[in-house]
Amino acid sequence: MGLIYDLVDPQELQGLVRGFQLELERNRFVLSQVLPNDNIDDIEWRMPTGTLTDQDAAVVRAWDTESPIGNRQGIARLMGELPPISKKIRLGEEERLRKRKLETGDSAPIIRAIYDDAVNMARGVLARIELMRGEVLEDAQIAISENGVVQTVAFDRTATHDNANAPVLWSTTATADPVKDLLGWRDIYLDTNGVLPAAILTSTAVVGDLLLNDKIRTLASSLAGAPAIITPQTLQTVLSAFNLPPIVTYDVQVRVAGTATKVIDPKKIIFLPPSTEPLGRTFFGTTAESLELVEANQIEASQAPGLVAVVDKTYDPVATWTKVAGIALPVLANPNLTLVRTVKA
Repeated sequence: MGLIYDLVDPQELQGLVRGFQLELERNRFVLSQVLPNDNIDDIEWRMPTGTLTDQDAAVVRAWDTESPIGNRQGIARLMGELPPISKKIRLGEEERLRKRKLETGDSAPIIRAIYDDAVNMARGVLARIELMRGEVLEDAQIAISENGVVQTVAFDRTATHDNANAPVLWSTTATADPVKDLLGWRDIYLDTNGVLPAAILTSTAVVGDLLLNDKIRTLASSLAGAPAIITPQTLQTVLSAFNLPPIVTYDVQVRVAGTATKVIDPKKIIFLPPSTEPLGRTFFGTTAESLELVEANQIEASQAPGLVAVVDKTYDPVATWTKVAGIALPVLANPNLTLVRTVKA
C-alpha cells in the first residue's frame, strides 16, 4: 500500500475535508465550541490544570520592606498521548470508472467519487470525536474499549459536581421543583469556582418537562398573568428572574455500530462556564499520513497537524482507498467548571 497523488490534488483534498470539518462543527457537532480545537505538531497533549486560578488578596506592607511573594496555587500539568482515529473506504465501481477515463479522457467521475468518500469518512471520524467531547463533559473521563484499544483518561472532578439525581426528577411534573434545584446547584458551582455558570446544556425532552412543570407554570403566571401556554421563551424569562443561566438544547446523535446513539444523555443537564474560563480543549495532533504528505512535498509542514485525507493504492487485490485520519482527544483543564445532574426518568 502507498499514497498516490495522480487522482486528486492533496492540497485540494485537505481543503475539502477541513472545510467540511469547520462547517460540521459550526452547525451540528457544536461541542467544539465548548472544547475548541487546538492543532499541535505532536502526538502528545500537555495542559496546565488547577482549581484555583485567582490570587490571595495582597497585604499591606510597611514602607521600605520587601513585597510579599505570590504563589501558583492549584496549578499542575496534565499530559497524555493522543489516540489515532481513522476510517477508510474502497472506491466503488473503480474498474468501470477507470475504463471510462481511458475511453473519454475524463477523470471527473473518479475525482467526484473520492471527494464524496473523503467527506463521508471525515463525518465518521468527527462523529467519534464529538462522542468523546460529550463523554468528557458528562463523565469527566473518556473510557475507550474498542478495536483492541483499552484506555481510560480520567479528570479529577470533585464529587459535588459529579452526576447525581435531582431530589424529585423533573419528569414528575406535578411535584418537582426545578428552580429550587437549579438554585442549589448554581450555589455549589459558584462556591467551587467563584464564577457563575453561563449555560445549562440539556435535551429538548428535559425542556418539555420544564414547560409542563406545575411550579414553573405558577412562577410564569406571576410574571405574565397566568399564560395559557408556557413557551421556551417564557421558561427562559423565569430562569433569568432567579439569576439562573439560559438553557441550551443539544440533541445530536450519531451512529455507533449501526445504532443511533445520543452524544449526551438526554436525561441530564450540564452546567457550562463562561467562554472566558479555561474549561479545556480538543487537541488534534500530527498523523503519520500527514508526515507522508509533507515528505512528498504535497502539503506544507504547517498544514500537517489536524484532520487529513489521503488516497491509498493496494495491488493485491488492486484497489484504491480513500482514508481520513486524525489523532485527537478532548481534554478538561478544569473539570469543576462542569456540573452534571440527572433530572429525567
